[in-house]
Amino acid sequence: MRNLFITTAIASSFAGVAFAQEAAPAGPTLSGEVSLDFAETAAGDWGGSMGVEVDVNAAGLGNVDLGFAAKSGGALTLDTWTVGTDLAPGLGVAIGNDNGVFVGAEGEQTLAAPAMTESVQVGYGPAAVALGFTDWTADITDVSNIQGSYTLGVAGMAVTAAADYNFNTENTMIGAEVGGFDVVGLATVGGAMTYDFDAENIGYELVADAFGVTGYLNGDDTDAMQNIGGEYSYNIGAAKVTAGANYNIDAEDFAPNVGVAFAF
Repeated sequence: MRNLFITTAIASSFAGVAFAQEAAPAGPTLSGEVSLDFAETAAGDWGGSMGVEVDVNAAGLGNVDLGFAAKSGGALTLDTWTVGTDLAPGLGVAIGNDNGVFVGAEGEQTLAAPAMTESVQVGYGPAAVALGFTDWTADITDVSNIQGSYTLGVAGMAVTAAADYNFNTENTMIGAEVGGFDVVGLATVGGAMTYDFDAENIGYELVADAFGVTGYLNGDDTDAMQNIGGEYSYNIGAAKVTAGANYNIDAEDFAPNVGVAFAF
């Protein structure tokens, strides 16, 4: 049954792309970022690396989003990609390797993180479903997992409930995410909580944003405080400067980082 659903969704996607071609296509846009990142090494020194990210976005001929990335001494490779189309107002279908719909936060050291590589995602309004492939190049009918999410606006906040079921391990993960709660105009707070049925583990993370600083605190049901960290960003001309750190409370490990990025 699920294989038939996938085949139908994919056929509808390409049919929608062909229909969209009747409209005048908008030209693709190119954007990107060159970044220099510095972090403490295992030897206690500070090491640096350069990264390049290039994004290609095109509308009109469906929806195309390609993300290329490279590190120092490495080739520019396709890192993330999504190809899709809108079938009707509020209804969209997309195929790619960046289409998971599970909840997340900032540090995410203690949250459940179900794996999903290439997948097909169907979204309708506040609801979304994503079906992950085991190996889409070998067998597009072999589904590894299914994710679903639903987002509601509650008192000015975005509240999302999500679930993931893995067909191979028969494990279920559920999660909830809250974002956008305004604290008297000075800060916004939110967070996420997940439960892994096999691991019988509850993970949580609290996140706050104020005056350019994003901070987080996370843990789980066996150890309530495991990591605390944050990042500050500031724009200087065409450059974006960031400074942050993560402190692992159990290991007493402090990991700072500094970076500067130039967008184009």
